Amino acid sequence: MMRAQVQRSFGGEQAFTFEEVAEPVPASGEVVVAVRACALNRLDLLQREAPLVRGFSLPHIAGMDVAGVVVERADDLPDDIGPLIGQAVLIDPVGTCGVCDRCLRGLAPYCESLRTIGSTRPGGLAELVATPADRAYPMPAAMSFVEAAALPVAGMTAFHALTAGQFVPGETVLVNGAGSGVSCALLQLLKAEGATVITTAGGPTKVRRALAVGYDHAIDYRSQPIAETVRALTDGQGVPLVVDHVGPALFRESINSLAIEGRLVFCGTTTGTDTVLSLTDVYHWGRKLIGAGGYQPSDFVLMLDAMSRTGHPALIDSVWPFAQLVQAQRRMQAGDFFGKIVIDFLS
Repeated sequence: MMRAQVQRSFGGEQAFTFEEVAEPVPASGEVVVAVRACALNRLDLLQREAPLVRGFSLPHIAGMDVAGVVVERADDLPDDIGPLIGQAVLIDPVGTCGVCDRCLRGLAPYCESLRTIGSTRPGGLAELVATPADRAYPMPAAMSFVEAAALPVAGMTAFHALTAGQFVPGETVLVNGAGSGVSCALLQLLKAEGATVITTAGGPTKVRRALAVGYDHAIDYRSQPIAETVRALTDGQGVPLVVDHVGPALFRESINSLAIEGRLVFCGTTTGTDTVLSLTDVYHWGRKLIGAGGYQPSDFVLMLDAMSRTGHPALIDSVWPFAQLVQAQRRMQAGDFFGKIVIDFLS
């Protein structure tokens, strides 16, 4: 048996309970990883309220960002396939079938049977987690379990958004939501490529923190008009690229912050899934709205390399022992964080 935080209903904190549950058994082609660290994501709490992702079911164990040590391999795994027992690994949470029509046509990110650890299959807020062996990667050298766990979802979302948005090194980019893990990963990737990074943040404290960690400009969206301020910072031109994972709350302001023929790539729905926009704000100025979409399995390795080359560890807000997981989730729920919140199973 293993200890896990299990969701058996929908609602508030009462939807999650700590339980002793059966240990995972590796299916064909899988390994079992002893979790050493697992970062939190907004989806953990959003799916506590209601199912958001196709394939979600109860009971459920959340936790998409997992770093740990391989403790078991499926019997059918050849010795030269997948990580060996005892190897420290970082998990790409997304798994595809490889045999459906979409996978065979090069559309694996839209696999008909796509499943994600911590979203539609058991996740890392447990002592053990099973994963396809080909999605468990050797942990980057000189990186702690806590640092590694901060990378998968935030790093991959950021890396893929910049690819989808056709980022050009040296551009000025508006990144919404300064303190989120995705935004902090964007900051690292963008600064490594010579970008000027403008961000939005709620309140003077977060504005100061944003400037302290390296954003070039920070706009307090509670008291400053975003588009007008962006234009003042860019000699009236607007930015060529906006990356938004906030959603409806800042969507129209983000569009109006774009330069002529600018691109807005969106990759999240923190404030909801529906928005209202003026079509003329887009087509009249030749602007492009780009849904980031999913990523190819091979992109995960590229992301790890890109993040490693930034020369900076992931920006971490706080680290909590597994026994204080509920308090860590309360911190995320309150929005009073800057960077990734990570659960350390070794503390």
